[in-house]
Amino acid sequence: MSSEFFSNYPRIAYDITGSNSTVPDYTVAVNLLIRNKLRDAVEDDVTIYYPYVVPEGMRPDVLSYQYYGDTIYTWTIFLVNNILDPYWEWPLSYKDFRGYVSSKYGSIPTAQSQIHHYEYIARARAEKTGTSDPVPAYRLEIDYQTYTETAGDAREIIYSYGYEKDLNESKREIQLIDSAYIQSVQDEARGLFR
Repeated sequence: MSSEFFSNYPRIAYDITGSNSTVPDYTVAVNLLIRNKLRDAVEDDVTIYYPYVVPEGMRPDVLSYQYYGDTIYTWTIFLVNNILDPYWEWPLSYKDFRGYVSSKYGSIPTAQSQIHHYEYIARARAEKTGTSDPVPAYRLEIDYQTYTETAGDAREIIYSYGYEKDLNESKREIQLIDSAYIQSVQDEARGLFR
């Protein structure tokens, strides 16, 4: 994935040692700064995006192939969603998620019983009549003292497993560039990369 991701980026001569000597030791490196230019250019037109929910186990390269017909557009998925580390910023599969939680907390039962933090529910999620969009909950992280002084229906304990699961699930909601515009985005990128 990473070699394909950076294949569109220009190369620069970079003094990797930073010695600032009269004869610098240059190494060819990928110019990562171009990412910001491209992101700014693509971000300007929000009409070319649409929301997408990543299904369980879907890899970015497979998504690119299924939606755009080619894996060469995988980098655009990372770009528009500001994903710098595809392994940790893409939703983990159920198996990988459980492995990650077990590794981080020692076991799944430990993660399920370990308190991560406390929350104050300032506004509960509310379903609005006549619309498909609910009013989202508004929560604040609080300390234990504040938790004990807050009414029972306005507070919640967040366990480590639930925290990690919610964090992983939040990564499923991404934006995709409409397939009708993907080639023009690719062409614009090539122009910037020259």
